[in-house]
Amino acid sequence: MATSAGNYTIDLEQVEEKGKIWNVRLYKKVLFFKKIVSSDWFLDERQAQTFAKQLADGLNTDSNVNAVKTRKPGWTLVRPAR
Repeated sequence: MATSAGNYTIDLEQVEEKGKIWNVRLYKKVLFFKKIVSSDWFLDERQAQTFAKQLADGLNTDSNVNAVKTRKPGWTLVRPAR
């Protein structure tokens, strides 16, 4: 499953060869190519989908990838708006 967010593409895939983990990769579109910006893995499909959605929402509102590049390892949950 691929989601577009501005000049970026978020790819969500399950890798069976590596124990069925879920990879969420962020690519930057450069002409006819894609350059990888970040890669995160999850053991649960729901967590991977939630992370990909938060990543897309963040890029659509801010369109600044520096927050993704400079974040600490691990996933920081974003509290839902009330």
